[in-house]
Amino acid sequence: MKTKTFTANAHTYKALYKLAAVVQTGTINQIIGAYEQAIENPLFDSVGWKTNFEKLGTTIHTLKPSFAIFAKSGNSKLPFVSFSTLPGVTCPGAGDCLNFCYSFSSWRYPAAVMRQLQNAFLLRFNKDAIVQAFTNFDEKATKAYDLRLYVDGDFSSVEDVKFWFDTIRNTKARVYGYSKSFNELLGYTGTYPSNYVLNISSGHSHDKATIDRVKALPITRGEFIAVNLGRKIKSNEHGTIEINKALREKFGKKAFPCPGSCGSCTGKGHACGMQSLKGLPIIIAVH
Repeated sequence: MKTKTFTANAHTYKALYKLAAVVQTGTINQIIGAYEQAIENPLFDSVGWKTNFEKLGTTIHTLKPSFAIFAKSGNSKLPFVSFSTLPGVTCPGAGDCLNFCYSFSSWRYPAAVMRQLQNAFLLRFNKDAIVQAFTNFDEKATKAYDLRLYVDGDFSSVEDVKFWFDTIRNTKARVYGYSKSFNELLGYTGTYPSNYVLNISSGHSHDKATIDRVKALPITRGEFIAVNLGRKIKSNEHGTIEINKALREKFGKKAFPCPGSCGSCTGKGHACGMQSLKGLPIIIAVH
Protein backbone atom coordinates (compact mmCIF):
# COMPACT_ATOMS: atom_id res chain seq x y z
CA MET A 1 0.00 0.00 0.00
CA LYS A 2 1.21 3.48 -0.88
CA THR A 3 1.91 5.71 2.12
CA LYS A 4 0.56 9.25 2.32
CA THR A 5 3.18 11.99 2.39
CA PHE A 6 2.59 15.51 3.62
CA THR A 7 4.31 18.80 3.02
CA ALA A 8 7.26 19.60 5.27
CA ASN A 9 5.30 22.02 7.46
CA ALA A 10 2.21 19.81 7.92
CA HIS A 11 3.24 18.80 11.44
CA THR A 12 -0.28 18.28 12.80
CA TYR A 13 -1.24 16.02 9.90
CA LYS A 14 1.96 14.01 10.26
CA ALA A 15 1.35 13.47 13.98
CA LEU A 16 -2.24 12.39 13.36
CA TYR A 17 -1.18 10.05 10.54
CA LYS A 18 1.35 8.41 12.85
CA LEU A 19 -1.38 7.78 15.42
CA ALA A 20 -3.77 6.60 12.71
CA ALA A 21 -1.30 3.98 11.48
CA VAL A 22 -0.95 2.52 14.98
CA VAL A 23 -4.73 2.51 15.54
CA GLN A 24 -5.14 0.55 12.32
CA THR A 25 -2.31 -1.95 12.78
CA GLY A 26 -1.14 -2.03 16.41
CA THR A 27 -2.18 -3.93 19.51
CA ILE A 28 -4.31 -2.18 22.12
CA ASN A 29 -1.20 -1.61 24.26
CA GLN A 30 0.61 -0.09 21.30
CA ILE A 31 -2.41 2.10 20.57
CA ILE A 32 -2.51 3.29 24.18
CA GLY A 33 1.18 4.17 23.96
CA ALA A 34 0.75 6.06 20.69
CA TYR A 35 -2.30 7.85 22.09
CA GLU A 36 -0.48 8.95 25.23
CA GLN A 37 2.41 10.22 23.14
CA ALA A 38 0.01 12.17 20.92
CA ILE A 39 -1.81 13.90 23.76
CA GLU A 40 1.52 15.17 25.10
CA ASN A 41 2.33 16.77 21.75
CA PRO A 42 2.22 20.60 21.98
CA LEU A 43 0.42 20.63 18.63
CA PHE A 44 -2.70 19.45 20.46
CA ASP A 45 -2.66 21.91 23.37
CA SER A 46 -5.89 23.72 22.50
CA VAL A 47 -9.13 23.02 24.33
CA GLY A 48 -10.74 21.55 21.21
CA TRP A 49 -7.99 19.00 20.70
CA LYS A 50 -7.71 18.10 24.37
CA THR A 51 -11.47 17.63 24.81
CA ASN A 52 -11.79 15.38 21.79
CA PHE A 53 -8.64 13.44 22.59
CA GLU A 54 -10.10 12.71 26.03
CA LYS A 55 -13.24 11.30 24.44
CA LEU A 56 -11.13 9.11 22.16
CA GLY A 57 -9.18 7.93 25.20
CA THR A 58 -12.43 6.80 26.83
CA THR A 59 -13.20 4.68 23.76
CA ILE A 60 -9.73 3.13 23.73
CA HIS A 61 -9.96 2.16 27.39
CA THR A 62 -13.61 1.03 27.49
CA LEU A 63 -14.16 -0.19 23.88
CA LYS A 64 -17.35 1.89 23.87
CA PRO A 65 -18.12 4.71 21.40
CA SER A 66 -17.72 8.30 22.58
CA PHE A 67 -18.72 9.85 19.25
CA ALA A 68 -21.67 9.02 17.00
CA ILE A 69 -20.59 6.10 14.81
CA PHE A 70 -22.84 7.12 11.92
CA ALA A 71 -23.47 10.64 10.68
CA LYS A 72 -27.25 10.69 10.43
CA SER A 73 -28.26 14.26 9.68
CA GLY A 74 -26.22 14.72 6.52
CA ASN A 75 -25.20 18.06 5.04
CA SER A 76 -25.65 20.08 1.86
CA LYS A 77 -23.19 17.90 -0.06
CA LEU A 78 -24.24 14.54 1.40
CA PRO A 79 -27.85 14.40 2.66
CA PHE A 80 -27.54 10.70 3.52
CA VAL A 81 -26.61 8.57 6.49
CA SER A 82 -22.88 7.90 6.32
CA PHE A 83 -20.01 5.99 7.88
CA SER A 84 -16.34 6.96 7.85
CA THR A 85 -13.09 5.54 9.09
CA LEU A 86 -9.47 6.60 8.65
CA PRO A 87 -8.31 7.60 5.17
CA GLY A 88 -5.03 6.25 3.82
CA VAL A 89 -4.17 3.67 6.46
CA THR A 90 -7.37 1.70 5.75
CA CYS A 91 -6.96 1.86 1.97
CA PRO A 92 -4.93 -1.13 0.72
CA GLY A 93 -5.69 -0.31 -2.92
CA ALA A 94 -4.70 3.34 -2.75
CA GLY A 95 -2.43 4.74 -5.40
CA ASP A 96 -2.22 8.27 -6.78
CA CYS A 97 -5.49 9.11 -5.03
CA LEU A 98 -3.50 9.84 -1.88
CA ASN A 99 -2.08 12.88 -3.64
CA PHE A 100 -5.53 14.48 -3.98
CA CYS A 101 -7.58 12.73 -1.27
CA TYR A 102 -10.00 15.28 0.21
CA SER A 103 -10.56 13.21 3.38
CA PHE A 104 -7.44 14.53 5.06
CA SER A 105 -8.84 18.07 4.95
CA SER A 106 -11.30 17.03 7.67
CA TRP A 107 -8.34 16.58 10.02
CA ARG A 108 -8.49 20.32 10.64
CA TYR A 109 -11.43 19.53 12.90
CA PRO A 110 -10.67 17.57 16.10
CA ALA A 111 -14.08 15.91 16.38
CA ALA A 112 -13.98 14.69 12.77
CA VAL A 113 -10.60 12.97 12.97
CA MET A 114 -11.39 11.55 16.42
CA ARG A 115 -14.56 9.92 15.08
CA GLN A 116 -12.53 8.40 12.25
CA LEU A 117 -10.00 7.10 14.79
CA GLN A 118 -12.80 5.76 16.98
CA ASN A 119 -14.53 3.96 14.11
CA ALA A 120 -11.29 2.38 12.91
CA PHE A 121 -10.62 1.23 16.47
CA LEU A 122 -14.12 -0.22 16.91
CA LEU A 123 -13.92 -2.05 13.58
CA ARG A 124 -10.91 -3.86 14.96
CA PHE A 125 -11.83 -4.38 18.60
CA ASN A 126 -15.60 -4.03 19.06
CA LYS A 127 -17.60 -4.51 15.87
CA ASP A 128 -20.69 -5.24 17.99
CA ALA A 129 -20.87 -1.54 18.90
CA ILE A 130 -21.13 -0.66 15.20
CA VAL A 131 -23.76 -3.33 14.59
CA GLN A 132 -25.80 -2.06 17.54
CA ALA A 133 -25.65 1.56 16.37
CA PHE A 134 -26.69 0.57 12.86
CA THR A 135 -29.47 -1.75 14.05
CA ASN A 136 -30.89 0.92 16.35
CA PHE A 137 -31.08 3.39 13.47
CA ASP A 138 -32.40 0.90 10.93
CA GLU A 139 -35.17 -0.37 13.19
CA LYS A 140 -36.40 3.18 13.81
CA ALA A 141 -36.42 4.05 10.11
CA THR A 142 -39.95 4.14 8.71
CA LYS A 143 -38.88 3.79 5.09
CA ALA A 144 -35.90 2.98 2.90
CA TYR A 145 -32.96 5.37 3.22
CA ASP A 146 -29.59 5.97 1.57
CA LEU A 147 -26.37 5.06 3.37
CA ARG A 148 -22.94 5.92 2.05
CA LEU A 149 -20.48 3.39 3.33
CA TYR A 150 -16.99 4.87 3.72
CA VAL A 151 -17.10 8.58 3.03
CA ASP A 152 -13.54 8.41 4.35
CA GLY A 153 -11.44 5.26 4.35
CA ASP A 154 -12.14 1.92 2.67
CA PHE A 155 -12.49 -1.81 3.26
CA SER A 156 -9.17 -2.66 4.91
CA SER A 157 -9.58 -6.44 4.71
CA VAL A 158 -11.80 -9.28 3.48
CA GLU A 159 -13.02 -9.50 7.08
CA ASP A 160 -14.29 -5.91 6.83
CA VAL A 161 -16.09 -6.69 3.59
CA LYS A 162 -17.82 -9.68 5.17
CA PHE A 163 -18.71 -7.69 8.27
CA TRP A 164 -20.41 -4.92 6.33
CA PHE A 165 -22.20 -7.18 3.86
CA ASP A 166 -23.56 -9.27 6.72
CA THR A 167 -24.58 -6.13 8.62
CA ILE A 168 -26.43 -4.29 5.85
CA ARG A 169 -28.08 -7.31 4.24
CA ASN A 170 -31.90 -7.38 4.48
CA THR A 171 -32.17 -3.92 6.01
CA LYS A 172 -33.96 -0.73 4.93
CA ALA A 173 -30.68 0.82 3.84
CA ARG A 174 -29.87 1.43 0.19
CA VAL A 175 -26.10 1.32 0.53
CA TYR A 176 -23.53 2.60 -1.91
CA GLY A 177 -19.85 3.39 -1.84
CA TYR A 178 -16.63 4.03 -3.72
CA SER A 179 -13.77 1.61 -3.27
CA LYS A 180 -10.26 0.78 -4.37
CA SER A 181 -10.06 -2.33 -2.17
CA PHE A 182 -10.45 -4.65 -5.13
CA ASN A 183 -8.50 -7.62 -3.77
CA GLU A 184 -10.55 -7.49 -0.57
CA LEU A 185 -13.84 -7.38 -2.48
CA LEU A 186 -12.73 -10.19 -4.80
CA GLY A 187 -11.58 -12.25 -1.82
CA TYR A 188 -15.09 -12.25 -0.36
CA THR A 189 -16.72 -15.65 -0.95
CA GLY A 190 -20.23 -15.06 0.36
CA THR A 191 -23.36 -13.80 -1.37
CA TYR A 192 -23.24 -10.14 -2.30
CA PRO A 193 -26.11 -8.12 -0.78
CA SER A 194 -28.66 -6.85 -3.28
CA ASN A 195 -28.87 -3.49 -1.50
CA TYR A 196 -25.21 -2.53 -2.01
CA VAL A 197 -23.95 -0.65 -5.08
CA LEU A 198 -20.21 -0.37 -5.74
CA ASN A 199 -18.50 2.42 -7.66
CA ILE A 200 -14.95 1.69 -8.78
CA SER A 201 -12.93 4.63 -7.49
CA SER A 202 -10.08 6.02 -9.56
CA GLY A 203 -6.55 6.68 -8.35
CA HIS A 204 -6.00 3.07 -7.30
CA SER A 205 -2.95 0.84 -7.71
CA HIS A 206 -4.52 -2.13 -9.55
CA ASP A 207 -3.96 -3.56 -13.02
CA LYS A 208 -6.54 -3.93 -15.81
CA ALA A 209 -7.16 -7.62 -15.16
CA THR A 210 -8.13 -6.91 -11.57
CA ILE A 211 -10.35 -4.00 -12.60
CA ASP A 212 -12.14 -6.21 -15.15
CA ARG A 213 -12.85 -8.80 -12.45
CA VAL A 214 -14.32 -6.14 -10.18
CA LYS A 215 -16.44 -4.76 -13.03
CA ALA A 216 -17.95 -8.23 -13.41
CA LEU A 217 -19.15 -8.37 -9.79
CA PRO A 218 -22.96 -8.18 -9.45
CA ILE A 219 -22.68 -5.24 -7.03
CA THR A 220 -20.64 -3.05 -9.39
CA ARG A 221 -22.36 -0.11 -11.06
CA GLY A 222 -19.32 1.29 -12.84
CA GLU A 223 -16.36 3.63 -12.48
CA PHE A 224 -16.24 6.90 -10.58
CA ILE A 225 -13.31 8.85 -11.97
CA ALA A 226 -11.59 11.97 -10.68
CA VAL A 227 -10.43 14.04 -13.66
CA ASN A 228 -7.54 16.46 -13.27
CA LEU A 229 -8.40 19.78 -14.90
CA GLY A 230 -5.06 21.32 -13.94
CA ARG A 231 -6.24 22.84 -10.69
CA LYS A 232 -8.34 21.88 -7.69
CA ILE A 233 -11.96 22.79 -8.30
CA LYS A 234 -13.94 24.70 -5.66
CA SER A 235 -17.13 23.15 -4.28
CA ASN A 236 -19.42 25.68 -5.93
CA GLU A 237 -17.90 24.99 -9.36
CA HIS A 238 -19.07 21.37 -9.57
CA GLY A 239 -21.97 20.97 -11.96
CA THR A 240 -21.48 24.30 -13.71
CA ILE A 241 -21.68 24.44 -17.49
CA GLU A 242 -18.02 25.44 -17.69
CA ILE A 243 -16.74 22.56 -15.53
CA ASN A 244 -19.01 19.95 -17.12
CA LYS A 245 -17.79 20.97 -20.56
CA ALA A 246 -14.15 20.82 -19.44
CA LEU A 247 -14.71 17.40 -17.85
CA ARG A 248 -16.24 15.92 -21.00
CA GLU A 249 -13.50 17.35 -23.19
CA LYS A 250 -10.73 16.07 -20.92
CA PHE A 251 -12.30 12.64 -20.38
CA GLY A 252 -13.05 12.19 -24.08
CA LYS A 253 -15.76 9.53 -23.70
CA LYS A 254 -19.43 9.37 -22.80
CA ALA A 255 -19.78 10.00 -19.08
CA PHE A 256 -22.04 11.48 -16.41
CA PRO A 257 -20.58 14.61 -14.73
CA CYS A 258 -21.08 14.63 -10.96
CA PRO A 259 -22.68 17.87 -9.72
CA GLY A 260 -20.84 17.58 -6.40
CA SER A 261 -23.91 17.37 -4.18
CA CYS A 262 -25.20 13.84 -3.64
CA GLY A 263 -28.88 13.37 -4.35
CA SER A 264 -29.16 16.30 -6.73
CA CYS A 265 -28.00 14.67 -9.95
CA THR A 266 -31.17 12.97 -11.29
CA GLY A 267 -34.90 13.06 -10.68
CA LYS A 268 -34.96 9.33 -9.91
CA GLY A 269 -32.22 9.15 -7.30
CA HIS A 270 -28.49 9.66 -7.03
CA ALA A 271 -26.51 8.29 -9.97
CA CYS A 272 -23.87 6.49 -7.91
CA GLY A 273 -26.55 4.30 -6.33
CA MET A 274 -28.39 3.45 -9.54
CA GLN A 275 -27.72 0.11 -11.21
CA SER A 276 -29.75 1.44 -14.15
CA LEU A 277 -26.61 3.46 -14.96
CA LYS A 278 -24.45 0.36 -14.89
CA GLY A 279 -21.32 0.73 -16.99
CA LEU A 280 -21.61 4.51 -17.42
CA PRO A 281 -18.56 6.30 -15.99
CA ILE A 282 -19.32 9.08 -13.54
CA ILE A 283 -16.70 11.82 -13.60
CA ILE A 284 -15.83 14.61 -11.20
CA ALA A 285 -13.10 17.25 -11.22
CA VAL A 286 -10.27 16.78 -8.72
CA HIS A 287 -11.14 19.03 -5.80
